[in-house]
Amino acid sequence: MRRAPSQVALVLLFDLAAGGLAGCADDPIYVQPSAALELVPGEGDEAAAVTAQLVLPVRLEREDEAAARTTRSGELGIQVPYVTRDDLDLSIEWTIKNLDQEPGVARIQVNGANEFFTYVPTAFVTDPEDEEEPPPLVGNVPLEIPAGGERSGVFQEDLLAEASLDLELITRGGRSPFAALLKIDEYRVEIDASDGTIIPGDAFASLVRFDLAFLADRHMVLEYAVRVRDHRDPPLLHDELTDAPPDQLTAFAPADFAPAPE
Repeated sequence: MRRAPSQVALVLLFDLAAGGLAGCADDPIYVQPSAALELVPGEGDEAAAVTAQLVLPVRLEREDEAAARTTRSGELGIQVPYVTRDDLDLSIEWTIKNLDQEPGVARIQVNGANEFFTYVPTAFVTDPEDEEEPPPLVGNVPLEIPAGGERSGVFQEDLLAEASLDLELITRGGRSPFAALLKIDEYRVEIDASDGTIIPGDAFASLVRFDLAFLADRHMVLEYAVRVRDHRDPPLLHDELTDAPPDQLTAFAPADFAPAPE
């Protein structure tokens, strides 16, 4: 479920060293980025930003899976995704290190894509002077980092499950991002799509790409990894993860979503 802002802050400030993560029935897999995000603000920059993108290393779809999905799509009259929200439980573990001798404030913003669409908040702003940019799918809570210190936390599974649903509501559901992101929808079992069709819960698409922005007002480093519990049999993630040959991975090509003009 989506948490209230105060609850989100508590989640973000969760100390992994103190509590760790609860044990799960499925063995978690960690998808690591190629490098950490390092940010060195320029002189006068109140909060500079660096960005990164991480795509889940999903194996190629098998013939029987594709056939079953095609059949199901025909029955429902919609596109059924290869990677559904029920297939994967996702979370992001992170650590921010302040390399400066002064305390600072950092933010982590998480957007991303499913196999159909990418969420780009700026696409919903037609007049920057009069309109507010919608929030990211996850994050953007100010985090105070002590001088020479660090802070660790996690964007938990329920938060990212809600983010996957919100992306569907914004794109195929035609909802305003403000309405989708500010409402708790944990018990939603279907979406009334903007084209009049119904998308059942087992056809909700999962996030497969993460677009991170790291903002800070001091010299800081963000280390992170996506933690995955893969429920598909056989597993969706390639057993070599990001080291897998590119021709053995699904090349997702989501479109940047833009709302229909009013």
